[in-house]
Amino acid sequence: MAPTGLPTLDRWGCGFRPGELVILAGRPSHGKTALALHMARVLAGAGHRVWMASLEMSKQALTMRWVASEAQVDLLKLRGAQLTAVEYTRVSQAMGALHDLPITIDDHAGVGLADIRRAVVGQSGVVIVDYLQLLRPPQSARDYRNRVQEVGAISRGLKAIAHDAAVSVLALSQLSRAVESRQEKAPQLSDLRDSGELEQDADQVWMLWRPHLYNEHEDEHRAVLKVAKHRNGPTGTVELWFEPSQGRFRERGLQDPLPPVHTARTRSREAAETW
Repeated sequence: MAPTGLPTLDRWGCGFRPGELVILAGRPSHGKTALALHMARVLAGAGHRVWMASLEMSKQALTMRWVASEAQVDLLKLRGAQLTAVEYTRVSQAMGALHDLPITIDDHAGVGLADIRRAVVGQSGVVIVDYLQLLRPPQSARDYRNRVQEVGAISRGLKAIAHDAAVSVLALSQLSRAVESRQEKAPQLSDLRDSGELEQDADQVWMLWRPHLYNEHEDEHRAVLKVAKHRNGPTGTVELWFEPSQGRFRERGLQDPLPPVHTARTRSREAAETW
């Protein structure tokens, strides 16, 4: 089992296993991408290969987020080149560490299931899709007029890739706006957007939300990750600490450092034919 970087999740057996589809769901701006990047960093630092399809952000934008989190600097200051000398040193060290990670990012427009299958065939590791609703549907589903059926076909396709290629797939997903209109903001499985088949196909469903975005009196650093479905283990909630300016997550109350990296090179899509 490959680690998540969150000790409670790993203790519950919620790590990444070959053949499994994990859904990480949340409303926009609640930190789905930041948490996925944290997990990718932990996985790659432990020597697991990571292949990421980024359909919402460019490779350069993702890399900048990684650097800000790794160096523990403000992302806006990094973008604006307004760092102190000490921060510049940390950024330089972070870039060197990230350069040595076995991560491949594909950010080209129109990534589909066939592209993912070709990239991971014969390989091992973890596939991250950010995010599922932006994936190009399979050819067989392109004539569907029903968005629910189309997303269901994408979900089944990701599960098939996980099973056939013996990789773990982490797919980010949007939640419906129903969360916003309820008094109780904690998301539920029924809030998964566009298709109930996401719940059916997934081996695990994690739901992320930040109470501060609904109540300004809440701690802005508090985030909650709910394990809403776990086919082979317990469900429950994990309290997280999140630094929005750095895009940095950790389990609340813990100061676990990121693991050391193995010697390998981070490869862009242009430089790598396979993992």
